[in-house]
Amino acid sequence: MSTFDDANVDKDLLDQIFADEGDDTETDALLDEMLKEAEAEADRDSGQEELDLSDITSEAEPEKEPEFSAEAEPVQGEEKEKEETPAETPAEEKAETAMPAFEQNTDDDSVKKEALQNMEEERKSGSVTTITSGTTINGGISSDGSLEVMGSITGDIECQGKVAIVGQVFGNVIASEIYVSTHRLEGSLSSEGAVKIGVGTIVVGDVDATSAYIAGAVSGDIDVNGHVVVDSTAIIKGNIKAKSVQVNNGAVVDGYCSLNYAGVNLDDFFAQK
Repeated sequence: MSTFDDANVDKDLLDQIFADEGDDTETDALLDEMLKEAEAEADRDSGQEELDLSDITSEAEPEKEPEFSAEAEPVQGEEKEKEETPAETPAEEKAETAMPAFEQNTDDDSVKKEALQNMEEERKSGSVTTITSGTTINGGISSDGSLEVMGSITGDIECQGKVAIVGQVFGNVIASEIYVSTHRLEGSLSSEGAVKIGVGTIVVGDVDATSAYIAGAVSGDIDVNGHVVVDSTAIIKGNIKAKSVQVNNGAVVDGYCSLNYAGVNLDDFFAQK
């Protein structure tokens, strides 16, 4: 027969429960009381186990690793479209128009070479006045001979001979022949002979002569009772009136061109006979 020496049960209570003698009602009450105590103790034990299990679970739960946000990879089709898209051309480059090239004045200018050569020939006769480089004259100059301007003159020039301008002149020029090969001349040119304007030379004024060769730029009217040659490097902003005009390919002329000195009566030529 088994014994309950290690059981947590009151032996006297057991004796009373299992005894043959005694009131059945009292026995039932004792049995109910014992069962209630056993259930309460069982509830306490189960609650303690759940607490312990929760502690173990919280301690054993691994730490969450930090989440890394990766940039979204481009779709293959979109990446190809970006690569194939050409760069847009700026609006300024689209609207840019080609401008005519204007050459600079150099020592290789044919007009300058011709002017210096003519001055050397005039110098042999001793009738050339030279305004040397570095000399500045404020006022007009009048001469019976020829004039070579290497310096700067602010004023009108009037000579009965030839005038070669390599320096700077701010004024009107009157001479038998005029050669201009400089950066800029502000004034009108009037000659009974030829007027020649070299490459890279800018003249702001009218030109009145018997013949003219223009390789530079002129802002003014040109009145020549003879032949006019407008070279390929020339730019003219003004009207041209001459006996004949030759405009080489590449020249720019902004103005009217008329052959009033051609000796042809256009009205009679086209009149019905």
